Amino acid sequence: MKRHGLTLVELLVALAVTTIVAAGVASLLSGVTAGLAAGSDTRTAMLANAASHRRLTERLETADCVLDIDAHRTLLWNGDRRPGGAVESSEAAWITYDPDRGEIVREVVEFPEDWGAFELAMSDHRLEPRSDDLSILAGLRGRGYVQRVVLVDGLSDATFTAAPDGSTLRLDLAFDLQTGPSPATTVVRLVGTTPQEWDR
Repeated sequence: MKRHGLTLVELLVALAVTTIVAAGVASLLSGVTAGLAAGSDTRTAMLANAASHRRLTERLETADCVLDIDAHRTLLWNGDRRPGGAVESSEAAWITYDPDRGEIVREVVEFPEDWGAFELAMSDHRLEPRSDDLSILAGLRGRGYVQRVVLVDGLSDATFTAAPDGSTLRLDLAFDLQTGPSPATTVVRLVGTTPQEWDR
């Protein structure tokens, strides 16, 4: 008698071969996908690093010095724009890393252009080494005198450090990419002038 169809053993062998081939194809596709993602992330990291470096340098290098700093925040002095030698809030820039949004933001005080010397003197605040500059900033922000600009976004972490004399600011960044954090560092050289009250 002639046999029709497959025996159970032949069927099991065919299934085993099909499973091995399917696993190999899946592994190959997974490797290709991972390689494409890594290549894409490398390009993204390079572009993000270049763009953030340019933007940070353009926005921060005109500052005179670092007045105060901690891991996620720094206070910069933009020079004696209102003569007198004191550091006024309108001469400062607050650079902050916001971990919830993954952003580095720059906040500066901007009063109305038509204000006279009296109005400026009444609203501007003097910043001293032990003054609570964040409370001063919050008060001015509440009155609508603070301009906020996002300098860098898409971060998973950022750490700020400065030279002891306040002449250099270093920002260590980690961009949040598909394949994991991608580190980048920007060093900004400042003008290097420190106000007398803040001399180190």
